[in-house]
Order: sequence, then structure tokens, then C-alpha cells
Amino acid sequence: MAEQGERDMDGGASADPRPGAFPLWPGDGSVCGLDGAGVLDALFSTNAAPILLIDPGRDGAIVDANPRAAVFYGHSRDRLRSLHVWDINLLGRAILPAMREIASWEGGHYPQRFHHRLADGSVRDVQVYAGPIHLGGRKLLLCIIHDITAVIEAEQFNRLLLENVQVGVCGIDRSGAVTFVNPTATRAFGFRHESELIRSHIGRFLFRDSLRSGPDEGGRSHPVFRVAEAGEPARDIETVLYRGDGTSFPVRLTASPIRNNDGIVGVVISFFDLTEEREREAQASDLANALPGAVFQAELHPGGGLRATYFSTAAASLFGVRPDADLTAARTLAPVMAMKGWARVRHGLRQAGRAGRVWEGEMEIAGGRWVLGRAQPRRRHDGTVLFNGVLLDITDRKGLEAELQQAAMHDPLTGVWNRRRFQQAVGEAAARLERYGRPYILALMDIDHFKRFNDTHGHQAGDDALRVVAATLSDRLRRSDALARWGGEEFALLLTETDLPSALGVLEALRQRVSAQRMACGGSVTISIGVGQARAGEDIDSLLQRVDAALYKAKAAGRNRVEQA
Repeated sequence: MAEQGERDMDGGASADPRPGAFPLWPGDGSVCGLDGAGVLDALFSTNAAPILLIDPGRDGAIVDANPRAAVFYGHSRDRLRSLHVWDINLLGRAILPAMREIASWEGGHYPQRFHHRLADGSVRDVQVYAGPIHLGGRKLLLCIIHDITAVIEAEQFNRLLLENVQVGVCGIDRSGAVTFVNPTATRAFGFRHESELIRSHIGRFLFRDSLRSGPDEGGRSHPVFRVAEAGEPARDIETVLYRGDGTSFPVRLTASPIRNNDGIVGVVISFFDLTEEREREAQASDLANALPGAVFQAELHPGGGLRATYFSTAAASLFGVRPDADLTAARTLAPVMAMKGWARVRHGLRQAGRAGRVWEGEMEIAGGRWVLGRAQPRRRHDGTVLFNGVLLDITDRKGLEAELQQAAMHDPLTGVWNRRRFQQAVGEAAARLERYGRPYILALMDIDHFKRFNDTHGHQAGDDALRVVAATLSDRLRRSDALARWGGEEFALLLTETDLPSALGVLEALRQRVSAQRMACGGSVTISIGVGQARAGEDIDSLLQRVDAALYKAKAAGRNRVEQA
């Protein structure tokens, strides 16, 4: 391609620009046998490409140029001899490190691409074959310039794509030497220009110790080298690479073989710098772990499968498991909550996922603790629903709620239901009678001569008596029954699924147990009871009036007895 470019510029075949094509070019890179001017004339006159001779020891000064360079750059040879390499290279003085790197090579010229500025201000893309020579006791750089602007323009789309992607790309040959590198990779490795990396061994960036530079030093175990040997690509490898200064950075790397007619000639490596991603993950993890609860993720798959995929570290303490436990494993989560609780959670998440609404639920977990869960669903393109949520310890809140409920529904002195809660229970029993024909009994009980007891033993003894009566009555009731303090020294009793004959036996036994109790003050009390069975179609107020009348009847008949309505 370079030779074709020279024919286009000069109208005929040009001399081969490679080092071996020059006369008087010994293998050690020195020039000898002619005086300095004669050597330069001999070198310059045999090649139709622009040639520059640069002195790296004089800040990149241009020592000489052939006539073709004068034509190409639009400067006279005298003018060129007054310039420095950074006067024509768009990198400016940033080219000097690369120039010194090239000057350190021993033997041979290697291509580098640059942007050079001409005398008229235009910019050309050039490929420079540069290498060191020894002339007149000095080490100089001989640079053969090829105008590849036309080629670059033809390749512009691919080049722009390679240069602008946020993925580092570099190529290596079978020996591991870097053959090309894009700007993203150049910056990632900590360099200014690709020329500083060309011919470096890839081991410099794969291993912490740059002396481990290739497969002979153990690098054959690295996936990049195995790709060259096996010819199979290696994809999405999460590893670290090393910058020129030895610092590391995390990457996701893919390596693929480069083939031509001769087989595998190298490997192309692409990598994505995960530094920012890892920092975001660390920040998210710090934030998650700083929350007063735990953060979790779960996936609901289209087939209905549900699995936890992430828990923040706070979840271990919340669930009461070891800090190193795998909370995404079913065997770890199973003991945290009863099977019915997990069933409710799974059912709630599935419903929320299908409806696309927020899931929220309260869960009682091991150790008598309570957790509130809340998660926002997000549907993925494959139909999977991802839940991102939080878990908060609400044990204290549930305890406070229970206390408030206790206070709202129970008598503070005796601990039995208050009148409001009892009326709700009676209403529920009346609804069951109306719908299913299930009977219920209502009884009102009054402590006999309670005022006299208070006056005799004191109000503290009166309060003790109320508590003893309430405890005695509660001790003999079923879970489905209900006892309430109706007011003052009066109690109300609801017996569900019970007829009147059975209720009379129960109430008589209760009456006897109360009269047998002895108070701390040494006294005792008795109770009078009025009882009635609810009738079909009868409202609660009518039933209460009948039972209240029966209570007065018991008192009028001498107290410490049971009367039915």
C-alpha cells in the first residue's frame, strides 16, 4: 500500500522504504564509509518517500530532510533544518517521550501513525517508519514518511469506531508483542500515544510483575495466551490489568484469535474498564449497609419460579443467621420463617409482579421478631420481573401496636375485654346466628354487695376482688368465648355455639368457683348472674334487656344465684 502511494506521488516506482533497501546500512544500525553529507545524499537520493533525520538529543531537532520531504511539507530544506519534530507533529512536545522510546530500539524501522502539519497549515495522516542510526558519532532517528491520508479516509468509519468506543482494544502477535492499540486502551494503560505501547509485551499489562512478560515465564496459563494456542475465544473474563506505573484496574475482558491464510497470527483483546462500575457497586453496597434495614433483590421468572438473588450484609443480623451465611440459598432462608409465612410472601410477590405494583408485607420471623418488606417490581425484556426492595425490623413497632391494641380493647384493671370490644364480638355472634343458625348465650354478672366490700376492706381490696373474679371466670372459658368488664363491678360473658341448658351448667360452676375464692384481705365475694339465649331475628338490644332483667331477678331473689331470661 505504501509503495502504491509513492507511485501516485512520483509517477513511478519508488525505492523500497524498509531499512534493508538502503545502501551502506550495516546490521548494527550505523552508517559508515562516506562523509556525513555524502551519506545523507546517498540515503536521500535513493528513496522517493519523504525522509527526516531527527536528533533526539537536541529536543527532537530536524537535522536534515531529503528533497522529497521539502516538497511534501512545503518547506525548504533549510527551513526544515531549523524546525523540531514537535513543530510538524500535532502532538507537539508530547511526541518527545515517544521519540525517545523509538530511539531506544535496536535495529529496524517500525511503523507509527501521526498527524503532521504542512507549511500551508493543512494536516496529513502519515505513517512513519522510524528507527535509530549512528551518524558522525551521534544517535539519530531516520524517519521515512508515507502519506496515508487517502487510506485513512477510506478507513475512517472503522477508525472512528475503534477510537471512540469506550472499550479498550489492542492486538498482539503470537509472541505477545502489541501490534495495535486504540486510544481507549492507550489511556487505560496510562500512556499518551499508541507509539509508547507498540512492541511492548502484553505481559506488561497482564501481570503485576512486569518481568513476567510472556508465556515462557508462566504466562501460558493466562486465557489470552491460551486463545492464541487453542484458537478458541475467551469471553467476559473479569480480571485486572496493570497500567504502565504498575497500578491495577478491574476489567471485563474478551480475547479472540486473529487468523489469516497462515492460521492464527495473533489475538485481539477488548476490555471494558470496570473501575467506575465497581465504585458505583461499592457506593450502593455502602448505602445499602448503612440503611436501618436490609436491601434485597429477587427474580420472578415467567414460569412462576421465584428466587432471592441478593441480600445486603445487614440481612444476616436481621434474620439471626451467621454473617457468612448464603442468604440466597433456600436451606438458609427456610428456618427463618414458618412455611405458611414463606407461602404468603411468595404469593404476594407473584401477584405484585403480574400486576406491576409494589409488594408490601409484614412477616413474623424466628425469635418472635417482625419484619416489614417492601419491593418495587421492574419487568425485563425476557419477561423476568426483578424486585428491588428493603426489609425493616418492626419488632418494636409491632410491640407498641400490640400494647395500643391491648389498651384499646381491654380493661386496664382486669385485663379482660372492654365493653367496646365485647359488643363487636356479640355482633359477630349475632351475624353467625342469622346466617348459619349457630346459637350463642349472653350473660351479665354482678359482684354482690361490692360497695360494702369496698367500704369494709378499702378500694385496693376492691380492685383486687375485681381482678380475682375476672381471672376466675377467664380460667374456665373456651378460646371461642369472651369475657368483658361491662362497667363498675359488672361483667359480661359471651358463650358461642352453646344452648341454654349447657350454659346454665357452665355458669353455675363459675358462680361456685367465685364464691370459693379468698381475697388477700381475707374476705370473699359472690356473684349474681342473668343469662339468656339469643333468638332468631332478635336484635342485640332486646337480648341485653332480657338478660339484664334476669340479673335483677337473681339479685331480688337473694343474690349469689343464676337466673335465666
